[in-house]
Amino acid sequence: MKTPVTRARGQAMVELLVAALFILIPLFVGIAAVGKLIDVRHTTDMAARYATWERTVWYDGGGDFAVLNEPNRKSDAAIGNEVAARLLNDRSAGAGAVIRDSDRHVAALVNGIDPMWRDSAGVAYLKDAGGLATTIGRETPATDVGKEPLAALGAVAVAGPAGFAPPLPGDNLATVRVALEGVAGNSAVYRRLWSSSAAWRGLDFHADGAILSNTWGANGKAGTRQMVARAVPTAQGLGAIVQDARAGLAPWDPVQPGRIEAGKIAVDVVPPDRLK
Repeated sequence: MKTPVTRARGQAMVELLVAALFILIPLFVGIAAVGKLIDVRHTTDMAARYATWERTVWYDGGGDFAVLNEPNRKSDAAIGNEVAARLLNDRSAGAGAVIRDSDRHVAALVNGIDPMWRDSAGVAYLKDAGGLATTIGRETPATDVGKEPLAALGAVAVAGPAGFAPPLPGDNLATVRVALEGVAGNSAVYRRLWSSSAAWRGLDFHADGAILSNTWGANGKAGTRQMVARAVPTAQGLGAIVQDARAGLAPWDPVQPGRIEAGKIAVDVVPPDRLK
């Protein structure tokens, strides 16, 4: 007895279309979305590292140190502006690819958001820099072994009102928290992919940074020199003694006294290409 053959022409095509509609297409969209969001995660980490580094080399405080190192000033708001301009802004071409000193004064994404940060419909993850929050601070370490010795030396004045120790601040622990909140919150594509579309508000990314620095300045050569000079005895009124001693040695050795350097200060500065 022969078994009747059931013809099912087109069945495989229908199954493929059903699988593509409910499985493959969301999978492809999801893979692209995950890759883009990983880039957001990476950028958040880089933003925290950048802001922390900037706070270690630029000072934003008061006191005698700030007076001597006025060229080294950069506010927390200025660093936050640079994070937006240099890490979130569209840098793919043109002026946006250039790092400028004026970035610290730009509180907006003048070129728009990074072109990678868009969903499959072309909707940007962030409308503007308002989704970026940067919290920057400086702290004094809990264990500060140099605090008491510096305070004691600062009370000793060899000549004039200035203390013998340079006015080094103790709050040399830079702390930063960068937050990108509501990323892709306005994306209808991602809302449909979410388990509960009504609950979709976007994703939040946070990164923390901390660097314990030795309190040095980015471009304040003159200020650094004035600060260091306080710890050089010949800059505290003792230079005349060295000069007299050098003059007294001249009759016996006319060559060597001229090689004696009284109060020489060589300031180590950051290379110019790092100061933008």
